[in-house]
Amino acid sequence: YMKEEIIDYLSKRKFLTLATMTEKNEPLTHALAYVNKGDTIYFSTGKETRKFKNIQKNPNVAYSVFDLTEHLDEARSIQMEGKASIVNDKKEIDEVVKLLKKKFPSAFIVDLTKDYETVVIKISPKACYYIDYTKGFGHRAKIKY
Repeated sequence: YMKEEIIDYLSKRKFLTLATMTEKNEPLTHALAYVNKGDTIYFSTGKETRKFKNIQKNPNVAYSVFDLTEHLDEARSIQMEGKASIVNDKKEIDEVVKLLKKKFPSAFIVDLTKDYETVVIKISPKACYYIDYTKGFGHRAKIKY
């Protein structure tokens, strides 16, 4: 039940903040647009970006997705720990491109199967904290995968 709620939450949002570790073992965050298939997140990025270089060195990442609200008792968010990997399967990449075009119809989405400067990354979940203060202040559930 809780995993379904997480998937629904992820499906209805467009942006997340990704945390990676630099080669000096310092945290770095990146705001990015994403799509999801279930509780797996996908995004595309350039091969020259810091996030891609950081993921290559250390695939352990974390991200958060949250709603902007004026009131703390309305706060809802997801804090996910996961493992990032490069998607090489053409069929999976094609599926991600379709999801991106559907979620971001006005955006210019390059053909990620032909652009050698771009990669598709997926984040498989390891553990999630689902925060929902609409169910009571401090309400937090932890889900392990």
